[in-house]
Amino acid sequence: MEENKDKKVIMLSLASLLIGSLLYIFGMSLDNQMTMIVNYAIAMLLYICSFLAVFNNNKINPKAIYKYLMVLSSFLLILITIASLSKMI
Repeated sequence: MEENKDKKVIMLSLASLLIGSLLYIFGMSLDNQMTMIVNYAIAMLLYICSFLAVFNNNKINPKAIYKYLMVLSSFLLILITIASLSKMI
């Protein structure tokens, strides 16, 4: 039962990162500044939710995959922030 929960958390975290990345890429491809900001905010919220879900499960059951997913979501959050700032300037 515990293994199913771990798989579910990992899959939902990866799905959240994928959806956030796709939304952000879509927002960057448009020339509208407001659309880019809205898609950035949604992607940022998805990354933060993914990080928090994995972080809470890591406190209960520490695993290396949880640490990897936390680093991945942090890296993506930093990456989209830098890309957004460079496009706005």
